[in-house]
Amino acid sequence: MPVKKSTQKESEKPRGMEEKELVILHLIHSGLHSSRLKLAQETGLSPASITPIIQGLINKGLVVEGTAVSSTLGRRPIPLEIRSDAAYFVGVDIGSFYLRVVITDINGNIKCQHQSRTTIPEGRDLVVKRAFEATRDVISKSGLPKAAIKGIGLAHSGVIDSQKGVVLSFPRPGQMAEWKDIPLKALFQKEFKIPCLLEDSVRTIATAEKRFGLGKGLSDFLYIDVGVGIGAAIFREGKLYSGAGGKAGEFGHITVDGNGPLCSCGNNGCLEAVASCAAIIESVQTAMKRGVDSQIRTLTGGEPDQISIELIAQAAAKGDSLAFRVLQEAASYIANGLAVIVNLLNPTHIIFGGALFRAAPHLLSYPIPSIIRQRSLEKSFNDLQLQLSPLGGEAGALGAAWLMAEKTLETLLSE
Repeated sequence: MPVKKSTQKESEKPRGMEEKELVILHLIHSGLHSSRLKLAQETGLSPASITPIIQGLINKGLVVEGTAVSSTLGRRPIPLEIRSDAAYFVGVDIGSFYLRVVITDINGNIKCQHQSRTTIPEGRDLVVKRAFEATRDVISKSGLPKAAIKGIGLAHSGVIDSQKGVVLSFPRPGQMAEWKDIPLKALFQKEFKIPCLLEDSVRTIATAEKRFGLGKGLSDFLYIDVGVGIGAAIFREGKLYSGAGGKAGEFGHITVDGNGPLCSCGNNGCLEAVASCAAIIESVQTAMKRGVDSQIRTLTGGEPDQISIELIAQAAAKGDSLAFRVLQEAASYIANGLAVIVNLLNPTHIIFGGALFRAAPHLLSYPIPSIIRQRSLEKSFNDLQLQLSPLGGEAGALGAAWLMAEKTLETLLSE
């Protein structure tokens, strides 16, 4: 029987269709382009050519149609979404203070989650071991078969090489040597035998903000996170900006006081050394040891180790002068640093998250806006909106799981 020869056009057609399917799959997964009309507008393809692509994704069990929504334009558009049980993902956020683990479906709906103290000072080996245990526990509690879980997204608060999956360093007191050049991605892949990725925790939080929070629908925004450390993430033209070496966003390590305290990174006067939650707590502890009167002493029963950013904010709200002064000083440092960023990048939106702003959201009313206004160009400030993130502490793990889901779409398409 003669073998039919494939022409170049015939041999390229399937690959072209798969490429289009992948583009459409990513757009549907983003949650911003949920109808055939929107997909056609975004891709430049005709509605007629979109239809067979969508049907192919439906036939593969990856896309489902929802209920048509009302419209003033005639036919009601039918929303499309990724089939929620097409795959599940684990997100693990190893933070300076908390270890958080979530399991989500492919659309980012959380099915099961865990939170515990990271206990970083006890050493890297124990931290990684607990992260393994927490991951196994969450997978077990989810009741999902192992085959349904297609990957693990990892978030870490250190300096990350996301391409290699390595924690390069962890600029926290006593942790630089512990976390130097640690192949965290490889450790998890060896333990769980499924694909993993590693990203900086602030960037995973910002990713969750882009998909589920105030960043949804924004092409450009800056995310600022102030917790034990300070970090930033930049979205430009809808994409996360990582920099040449994948380390963009180290907002906490810009110098704001040349004569300031030594930072764990080795520099003096870094923003993180004077305005992070750790720095704020240390300032209050030092003041109390010197005999400064404060309601915080009563709130903690006189135990300096019990001081938290939440207690400091609580005391400030009750008129405590020490708490108010320390928070205002930290906010002033942050605002001065942001004024430089506003002049440099001219963002339209800055979204704030992390323990400091969850505990003391009033800082976004005063003094941060007034100082940015004073220190930045008038036009740049007038373009700017400052907003508080609605997401909770699980956002880092959620964003890590989401990034893993995005990376896995091509694999699901080819199965």
